Amino acid sequence: MKKGFIIVFILILVCIAGGSFLAIHLITNTNVDIGEVSEEISIAKEPLNHEQIEDFTSVNLDLTSMDVKIEKSSENAISYRLQDAKKQKLDYSVDDGVLTVKETISDKHFVGHDDNEVIIYTINDSLIVNGNIVAGDVETQNVALKDSRVTSVSGDISIENGNLNNCTFVTTSGDIEFDGQLTGDNTLNTTSGDVSVENINNVSVTASTTSGDIEIGEEELTGSVTRVLGTNNATLTLNTTSGDIEIN
Repeated sequence: MKKGFIIVFILILVCIAGGSFLAIHLITNTNVDIGEVSEEISIAKEPLNHEQIEDFTSVNLDLTSMDVKIEKSSENAISYRLQDAKKQKLDYSVDDGVLTVKETISDKHFVGHDDNEVIIYTINDSLIVNGNIVAGDVETQNVALKDSRVTSVSGDISIENGNLNNCTFVTTSGDIEFDGQLTGDNTLNTTSGDVSVENINNVSVTASTTSGDIEIGEEELTGSVTRVLGTNNATLTLNTTSGDIEIN
């Protein structure tokens, strides 16, 4: 009887010890994960490089893995962070009012992620932006763009509270979102993504899709359609091959 009691007691101690070890292990791993998440959040909020630059009215972009954001600000400046400074480099300069931003990658096996970003701040209400982006997203906020052409291979394009005047935005496998006003002739084109346009008026819209749906307000359509929203003061051409088009 005593022998059986001793065996049960030993088993209980083993279970308690094992549970304590497991708890310590889980707590330790949890602390590590929280630390890593906190570090990632810190990096996202605080770009590693920030520099004021000369005034510019035009931007030329040549980026491979980096997202780019252009926004209205109280200063002319550029902020960026690199995923791996040993394998990639960002050069930028202002010459005769033209800001040129170029990314160079030395390792052909390099794969970018969300830590790669360049933010361009401008005091100007209007810019000319031209550029080619391979694997990054493009975003503009509160900036009017004129005579611009931007292409991205696998990134999304977002234009928030903007004004487009004779502009073309193209992406192969990304979505396009636009919110703002239009003048002149403008084109938003994607191959396998969706196109969403909001708050537009006084424009003639031509929308076409091969295998997707077109929604204009409450109207659901397919194929290719043209609608005049308000007056015909500007044109907007929307194209997608395998995505949907939504106009509100």
